[in-house]
Amino acid sequence: MEPTYNPIAVISGDIVSSTKLTSDQFEQLLERIKEIQKWITEGYSSNAHSIERGDEFQTVVHDIENALRYTIIYRVGIKALGKAFESRISFAIASNADLRESVSESMGDAFVLSGRGLKTLKNDRLLFNSDSIELTEHFDLLLKYLDRQLTDLTSCQCEVMLPMLRTNEGLSISALAKQLNVATATASKSFKASGWPLISELNGRFINQVAGLKYV
Repeated sequence: MEPTYNPIAVISGDIVSSTKLTSDQFEQLLERIKEIQKWITEGYSSNAHSIERGDEFQTVVHDIENALRYTIIYRVGIKALGKAFESRISFAIASNADLRESVSESMGDAFVLSGRGLKTLKNDRLLFNSDSIELTEHFDLLLKYLDRQLTDLTSCQCEVMLPMLRTNEGLSISALAKQLNVATATASKSFKASGWPLISELNGRFINQVAGLKYV
């Protein structure tokens, strides 16, 4: 057990209607979740993950300012696989945790808030909580709008947005099209429809708010 008094973020998620997936789709999903978790660890080596029964996943995030971006990567990365794929995700930021080698055995307020939030999700697909009431309230309505936007995205729009989220940098449409091996016009159309500028702006606001938090 490794106690930490610094704030951490915990992302907890599961797959909507996972029992309806074929075995091939399930393997495709599992591969994508592992791929996403690898990306998140590349962003910060101390971040850790778990996958339970193949359709539930959890990530411990130490670079908490990136928690929203990682959450969106999960949603968008899974949706990019096709119409059959969707996830529900609850993430939380809180101080004081007991971290174990196994993420599923770790404990702390962020784990409780994230797990409890996931259980309450029904029609919604995204929820955020924190031990900072001000932070939670500040992003409550904004993330409800984000949830609606992400839910309405097509798999093509998700596929175009994913490289932008992964690199956390601005890519030109031509560079994006080259990376995805699609026509520039196709990438441009999907990119404009994705609502990326507003999503990027919201992520920037989240980064600034979390970076400025003062925890007791």
